Amino acid sequence: MGDFFKRVKGTFRIFNNYVVTNSKLIIRNVIIILLLAVVVLVSVSILVFIFVRKGPPEVSVPKVTDKDLIEGLLILQKKKLNSVIDPRYFSDQEKNIIVEQDPKPGSSVREGKSIRLVVSKGPIISIVEDYTGKTVAFVQNRLQEIFSFQGKTIKIGTIATIASAEPAGMIIGQSPPPNTPITNVETIDLVVSKGPEIQAFYLDNYTDKNIKEVMQDLALRGVLVNIIPEDTNNPAQNGIIIAQEPPEGTVVKRNETVTFYVGYLPSEKEKDKLYARVLNFDVPKDLGTAQVRIVIKDKIGEREIYNNQNSGGDSLSIPFKSYSNTTVYIYIDEGVYEVRKIE
Repeated sequence: MGDFFKRVKGTFRIFNNYVVTNSKLIIRNVIIILLLAVVVLVSVSILVFIFVRKGPPEVSVPKVTDKDLIEGLLILQKKKLNSVIDPRYFSDQEKNIIVEQDPKPGSSVREGKSIRLVVSKGPIISIVEDYTGKTVAFVQNRLQEIFSFQGKTIKIGTIATIASAEPAGMIIGQSPPPNTPITNVETIDLVVSKGPEIQAFYLDNYTDKNIKEVMQDLALRGVLVNIIPEDTNNPAQNGIIIAQEPPEGTVVKRNETVTFYVGYLPSEKEKDKLYARVLNFDVPKDLGTAQVRIVIKDKIGEREIYNNQNSGGDSLSIPFKSYSNTTVYIYIDEGVYEVRKIE
């Protein structure tokens, strides 16, 4: 029994010595590992702090005030700077102009910094502008531009077209007039020029005058001429007007016809004559803008006498010369609109 207790005591002593000895070693290793982890963590923290503190490189803020917004944004982009836009109304600044910036030009900031830009939305309009000398399309765009962002809608009302010395399509009058407060204005009526137009006039006495000169004069006024040949044996009367209908003093309007009795030698009556003529044509009112081209064809061939852009409702009076049996082709936007026969 005594030996048994001795062996148990010996075993316990050996176990105790092993556990105690190895526990100290384990604790020491754990402490070392913890210390190493703390050192690594601190080192990493220091490196991160240094990197964050340093950040992107610094740049000098460029001056973008007084520049167009797009131009200013491109300048900032080249410096790798962002932007925050603050739109405002200004009475003395055009639309999309950069009025202010923050930070100020020359300031040092890091790349990626946002620059605050105060951008003009244009002036606040409180009165009706003067649109004379402009086109209807200009006014439409202008009204949409200046009034839509002010919470008010002003539209074009009645458009009246009248003949005037101004180019076709130009605004020559408006209602309400310029400088009218817009408070109660909802529409703006416009008067638009349809270009020069021959007005009614008193017919002169054309007897004893050369028919070619008279036809050219009347053609410019938009008057049609009808010629009735009369026999004459006097060479001095060849091509000279003998009589006219209607008589002198008659009020003649555009597209009306004046008849002349013209003396011709018998030899001249048998020849084809070159006549001074006029073509009157009203551009259809339902067209906006159209390309009008007029071609005539007679015994000497085909030729163009008119090619221009016109607005709907324009009245054209085009003088030209041609022989008998003339065909007139009127094209609108390259399509045949009308064909006329002139004897």
